[in-house]
Amino acid sequence: MSNKFFRLAGFLKKIRVLLFLAGVVVYGSPPVVLEWTEGFSLPPQSDGSAAVGLGAPFYGEHNGVALLAGGSNFPEMPLVEGGPKRYHAEIYALPAGQTNWLQAGRLKGPAAEGMSATTPRGVVCVGGGDGKETLARAFLLTWDAARGQAVETVLPDFPYAVRLGGAASRGNRVYVAGGGGTEALGSEVWTLDLDDLAAGWRALPPLPGAKGRMQAQAFVQNGDQKKTLLYVVGGYARHADGGVYSLTDGYAYDLSQPDGSGVWRPVSPAVINGKISDQRSEIGTPASDLRPPTSGAWPLIGAKCVTVGDQHVLFFGGLDAAYFDDNQRKMAALTGDARDAQRIAYQSKLPSSWNRRVLAYHTVTDRWFELGEVPFQPTVAGASIKLSDGSVLLASGEIQPGIRTPVCTVGRFVARRKFHPLNWAVMGVYFAGLAGMGVWFMRKKKSADDFFRGGGHIPWWAAGISIVAAMSSSISFLAVPALAYISDWRYAPKIFCMALIPPIVIGYYLPFFRKLNLTCAYEYLELRFNLACRLFASLAFNVYMVARVSVVAYLPALVVSATTGMDVNLCIVCVCLLTILYCASGGIEAVIWSDVVQCLVLLGGAFMLLILLMSGTDGGVAGAFNSAYHAGKLRILDTAFDFSQPVIWVVLIGGFSECFITYTSDQCVIQRYMTTKDLKAAGRSLWLSVPFAVIGLVFFGIGTGLFTYYRSHPERLAVNMPKADSVLPMFMANDLPVGVAGLVIAGLFAATITTLAANLNSSATAITSDFFVRLKRERATDSSQVRFAQLFTVLIGLAGMAGALTLANVEMRAVYDQFLKFIGILTSGLACLFMLGIFVRRVGAAAALSGLAANYIVCIGLDRLGLPWKPHLLLYGAIGIITCLVVAVAVSLIFPNRKQGIDDLVWKKKN
Repeated sequence: MSNKFFRLAGFLKKIRVLLFLAGVVVYGSPPVVLEWTEGFSLPPQSDGSAAVGLGAPFYGEHNGVALLAGGSNFPEMPLVEGGPKRYHAEIYALPAGQTNWLQAGRLKGPAAEGMSATTPRGVVCVGGGDGKETLARAFLLTWDAARGQAVETVLPDFPYAVRLGGAASRGNRVYVAGGGGTEALGSEVWTLDLDDLAAGWRALPPLPGAKGRMQAQAFVQNGDQKKTLLYVVGGYARHADGGVYSLTDGYAYDLSQPDGSGVWRPVSPAVINGKISDQRSEIGTPASDLRPPTSGAWPLIGAKCVTVGDQHVLFFGGLDAAYFDDNQRKMAALTGDARDAQRIAYQSKLPSSWNRRVLAYHTVTDRWFELGEVPFQPTVAGASIKLSDGSVLLASGEIQPGIRTPVCTVGRFVARRKFHPLNWAVMGVYFAGLAGMGVWFMRKKKSADDFFRGGGHIPWWAAGISIVAAMSSSISFLAVPALAYISDWRYAPKIFCMALIPPIVIGYYLPFFRKLNLTCAYEYLELRFNLACRLFASLAFNVYMVARVSVVAYLPALVVSATTGMDVNLCIVCVCLLTILYCASGGIEAVIWSDVVQCLVLLGGAFMLLILLMSGTDGGVAGAFNSAYHAGKLRILDTAFDFSQPVIWVVLIGGFSECFITYTSDQCVIQRYMTTKDLKAAGRSLWLSVPFAVIGLVFFGIGTGLFTYYRSHPERLAVNMPKADSVLPMFMANDLPVGVAGLVIAGLFAATITTLAANLNSSATAITSDFFVRLKRERATDSSQVRFAQLFTVLIGLAGMAGALTLANVEMRAVYDQFLKFIGILTSGLACLFMLGIFVRRVGAAAALSGLAANYIVCIGLDRLGLPWKPHLLLYGAIGIITCLVVAVAVSLIFPNRKQGIDDLVWKKKN
């Protein structure tokens, strides 16, 4: 086994070398860089003299306007000459898209060296000093557009006076970490909820490492395992002998934990050129004994950071750690005039070694890299603001000890790689072939039976592949890898639950569907129960189809947007309109044969992606395995008894429920059972789904490969990636070989169209059969049925498009989780209705409807209510089925089934 493994590793290494030599796989500069505008200045001083600049002001953005308040400088005489330090209260505002700062009022008192964080409510400002004392006040700074002024609103005072700490926010909750003051030790962490000001500031567990941590960088960003984390990194600390030293350690805190119950975990220290900076936070070590940092140490003291995209943070400016520590060692060893001389020498030198590079940190892989340089003099204690348009504003700061600059600049993210013309050509040829297939089926005149069931002459293997394609497509190709990339393999065992489904369906369900010769599955519910059950079930299915169409249309739009630069909303509109046109004309036969082609293309593309990712990881297959294993990405069996997490019991129960619901009550699948010539062929098509489902493990492998690839090459992932679901599209856009990228993307795009067509066709079939034909009866001619189905294809497609546009513009970490929730909430009751009809003869219409209503009440209530403990979303399907079953059986004890003749119609036909 080991020999085979190493032969495979060697083979993939050869592929990697060949692709690299061919120039189609490049590991180099970042795909997205910052381009900076020309500098512009802060306003002149109040006496009309030139602007001096500010150090350590409060800053942030509200209502699209950047705000800068307070700060300090040396306007009269340089620090090195003994000039006094002045603290200010002026507030400046910079409207979006402008370069002229406005005078926007004054703070209630001068302050600098405080902490600030941007929230939806405004900029929360805490602490600082005014030249006389350290402050404990906290306030909210907002922009009043009507008055053209900034407004200061009092917040609860911080627990003690504090300055030079770090601040961050998540929604309307603010976090303050470290800092010094009259009572602070520099390790405390506090949080304030703007929605619950009465609760005041509450303590979180203190930071590990050195006591007295000052000027640390704090931020909140999405991390690995679908967690949102509070990070505190870098800064400096003070020893008992008075000396200070730089810190390069950092820690993260899981914000999903209740206040005070979580723990801080270390994050990777800053790395440059493969070297890890020293961890020099030993408590009690004299400053004079500290070793200088290695050349790989990143200077974070006095830097400023902004979070960008879904999982990155950028650091700008800051002191050089070696320069800072060298001065501190010399100062600690000197006294009197010699010490003053050293201080003056330090303050007089223009520190060319101050950090000019932009440092990026990727929170999922826990890796650091460079993102170019700033084209101007780097600063310390300036302002960095993420603007609402996605750009970054750097404002003022210190360019030399005691020397401020009034210069400001804006950086915008620009993609460096364009979609290659060869990719466009490949996509054009592929789409031409798909269009030709569509035209072939469109030219055939269709009866209602042709449109809805393909005339019953589809080969079993084509129907089986179509079932797989209809149930997967972009959801498997994009959402599953994204899930594995930000979590692990704990969801994977549910794939094997598919093997349990064919015996159940073939033995008990298919005979009903085939012998009753159904066009729509929900016809059976009227035969078994009543018309209300049929219409309610059909309506529920169509709501689920709208949700599914939304997910399926949204995901590939991310690919097209990432690769071509087209706006994601425009991509969604194009995908949906093309699908509506294709489906409304072709019917189920065109859908099935297109599914066959797309499924094979996508599976081939999936295996190719896996090979490229493994070969592109440092160390090849062995390196990828080691990297994933040590990062906890290969965890598959979690045997804990915590049913709020995807432990093995939850995954198996949820996986079986999902498969059972889909293959026994989903019109999209049942419709394909009816396209084959007989019962035996339908059963064979279902069995074919099992090996294809197991092959789906490759998508989990792709997700793990994305993690190991970007852990090896963190600079290759665009820092402004908007969502975790975009990670595979980003790889396809920036790292796939030219030409191959066009083929895979075209295949995915086309598969999306055909899968959406399958969903729309099934939805139109259900509405036409259950409402139009059922209610019009003899007036429903073949041609009128087809026209009605085409109309509702358009309407359902437009509704799905609206849902996809919503998904594209809301914050969501893993769309796959949302899709599983849709299945559990919207369709579990439908599966139970079929189960009741086939297995529980006592249950009648009243009991069935009662169970169905109870199912929705329980599942929606679980999802919407703010309960302290909830079962995992994978369990929603099982909970819905059990609720419906228990309530229906209980009600049947009072209102048993009294429908006559149903046994002869259904039970005897089965035999």
